[in-house]
Amino acid sequence: MRKLFFALCLLLPNLALTFDTQIKGFIALDALNYKKIDRQKDAIDIGIGVLDLKVFAEQENMTAAIKLNIDGNLSVQNTLFEEAYATYRGIKNWKFTLGKGVVKFQNLHWGVVANTYQDGGTILESENSVRKLANKALMAFAYGNRDAGFTNTFTIWGDSQEIQYDEKGNPKYISSGSSSNTITAYNTKSVPAFTTQKQLGLANKLELFKSDIWTITTGEMYFKNKLQDKASYALDFGAVLDSTVWEAWVDMIYGFTSKAPFESYTTFRKNEYFLQMGAQYHFNEFWSVLTNMEYLHVKDQAHTYSNFTIDGTSYQADSKIFKNGETVVSTNYKIEAGGQYKLSKSSFITSGLLYEKKIAAKNGVDNLTYIHCVFNPNAEAYQLLSSISFWF
Repeated sequence: MRKLFFALCLLLPNLALTFDTQIKGFIALDALNYKKIDRQKDAIDIGIGVLDLKVFAEQENMTAAIKLNIDGNLSVQNTLFEEAYATYRGIKNWKFTLGKGVVKFQNLHWGVVANTYQDGGTILESENSVRKLANKALMAFAYGNRDAGFTNTFTIWGDSQEIQYDEKGNPKYISSGSSSNTITAYNTKSVPAFTTQKQLGLANKLELFKSDIWTITTGEMYFKNKLQDKASYALDFGAVLDSTVWEAWVDMIYGFTSKAPFESYTTFRKNEYFLQMGAQYHFNEFWSVLTNMEYLHVKDQAHTYSNFTIDGTSYQADSKIFKNGETVVSTNYKIEAGGQYKLSKSSFITSGLLYEKKIAAKNGVDNLTYIHCVFNPNAEAYQLLSSISFWF
């Protein structure tokens, strides 16, 4: 019933005349996107770069929002909406949010021609597990505002993909082979709401408004599911300067990740360090220049697998994954520079150049051109991009 109510309010606003409804979106068209990666042929891409669409409905102290997962896999259940939540602001200085969306703890910021490593902005690919926490079922409590000098947001959240269990409480596996029972993954299901008995995520973000132009942030994240021996967590520190002439941003993250042996992108122990620094200078109302630099260091130790038996059936790990506790250390560097011209209040042209380098080693061996499950080890890449972006 609640889902039907939100759908009617958002998709059929003419039937609820007391609601104020608006549609917001963002589209980036790549007029020129040239990429060159070591050991690969160069390429030019022309087309849509980013496409977002979000619908809001408001009534007094209530707000509901839906963001369509336009570029996602819509064949998977419950993935049509990347965000679908309701917010209540009826108590002074408080905001309560329930639904599906982005968990706040990071100080995410777009670069020049690519997004941050925390949101998939890389040509060479990166091995970091601490990324933008999107598509999560959540309940958030926020207190404060700019007049009070701070806002603190605490979130209870869970993953929309949940591991399935049989009637005996054993995890269900995806396996192949009639006799070998080679396991490739856990059997998971896309769920609209998570069960705390199976998984639990916690996050907190504190924003300090030190002046009209400075915002300082700190955030923490914690997550553990039923099969994980150790919890994953991350710490974030950031600052943003936003004036009429200068915009500047800095973000630092330390993260630790540990996953069960057959989860997606599994790891026994992964430590990662991230740093982003960038600035934009506005010459006048129309012209500006930008620069952005990022550093990412990841040390990833794989699980050590052995055959095991459940209810008299023997299983073994798939041969396509690391099996003997291998350690891979990778470091990504990225620097961007470019210019921006404002076409109108909500549209602009951005042109820039990106250089990225990746250094990786497996079990202490350097300068490898191939490492299993690692993209583009010890390679360099360049990207030249001109895009036209519109907010509406």
